[in-house]
Amino acid sequence: MNILVLGSGAREHSICWAVKKSKSCEKLFCSPGNAGIQKIAVCEFINLKKKIQILDFCKNNSIDLVIIGPEEYLADGVSDYLQNKGIKTFGPVKKAAKLETSKSFAKSFLLKNKILTPKYRKFTAVNKAINYLNSINFPIVIKADGLAAGKGVIICKNLNEAEQTIKLMMKKKKFGDAGKKIIIEEFIDGFEISYFSFFDKKTFLPLGYALDHKRAFDNDLGPNTGGMGCFTPSKKVSKNLEKKIIKNIIEKTFLGFKKESFTYRGILFFGLIIKNNEPYVIEYNVRFGDPECQTLLRKLNTDFLEIIASITKDELGKIKITNSRKSVVCVVLASKGYPESYNKEILIPNLKKIKDDEKTIIFHAGTKNLSSNYFSNGGRVLSVTSTGKTIEEARKSAYKVLKKLNWKDGFYRKDIGFKNF
Repeated sequence: MNILVLGSGAREHSICWAVKKSKSCEKLFCSPGNAGIQKIAVCEFINLKKKIQILDFCKNNSIDLVIIGPEEYLADGVSDYLQNKGIKTFGPVKKAAKLETSKSFAKSFLLKNKILTPKYRKFTAVNKAINYLNSINFPIVIKADGLAAGKGVIICKNLNEAEQTIKLMMKKKKFGDAGKKIIIEEFIDGFEISYFSFFDKKTFLPLGYALDHKRAFDNDLGPNTGGMGCFTPSKKVSKNLEKKIIKNIIEKTFLGFKKESFTYRGILFFGLIIKNNEPYVIEYNVRFGDPECQTLLRKLNTDFLEIIASITKDELGKIKITNSRKSVVCVVLASKGYPESYNKEILIPNLKKIKDDEKTIIFHAGTKNLSSNYFSNGGRVLSVTSTGKTIEEARKSAYKVLKKLNWKDGFYRKDIGFKNF
């Protein structure tokens, strides 16, 4: 099979890495890719905002399957377009993508299908949103309704913080059009996990979970980011809890797709919060998470390309997923200043000296290659993933590599997986 992966992050690097291992993979392309992906795939520039250019590339390179990484292309209907043109595509159609592109749509879906989720109200007017604050208890969660690159969720501890957040989103347009409509949601005091399941027209197949660290700095301080690292497994996630997640959330979501009359083919990310051993859905994401993807694909034993190909043919029911028993830790190395302003095109001098091994693989995110040297090209720059018999062993390997990298213009959290709950 000839495969085209769309995207340029560490998520897409890990997807390319997993696809490349399959015996079914003949040629692997990625657009736009990055310096790490270039080592295992042919990286070509395609204007991904112009669907006709993607189609032309597929025709000219005999592409059998397109794998869409970022949510923005799913929101733009790239999956619909390619499937209508006869190109097999991994990623849900635009209507299904609304589960991520509109928080209010997702909330409505959850309530209709009797899936546990925090109570909420939606607002399009600043004054009505601020007035509502006087009738509720704090803390609360305020969310931009649309896509905000993982940064549009803010926990407010008091009235003043909440008012400032509403004005930031709706008046100052911190997140652009994504904040024209907001959700004000009750705060549930629990722990978060990211759970993933594959879906096709006929069935679903759970993949597993990871625990993400969203805040920029140690001890969960600083602003929200796209993710500073994650790990799996956790001592707090019991088999009983997983059974509840599958029965009360994943299965009900699958049945909800049938009621909504849309077919979901792809991976679905369930952002969950657990309180008193009960899972609540706080968000849906219609693609792999980043850095969860890097973490979970390091555990996957089943042929990844075989899973994806089966979904495009609605034959997911024929697949059995097996994962290794190893623990995995992923630590993100980011540019100083992220998630706010940061510089690009800064040399990462030690990166080319470090080779992947059985325990540790570095997935590139924001990188570019100039004159055989690696330079930064984004906020999150590298994902260092390590495996071990225990979380502690995996942590030790990951942080050993980060010390060797010794990148003076970057930073990383030193407590990823430390508590292991």
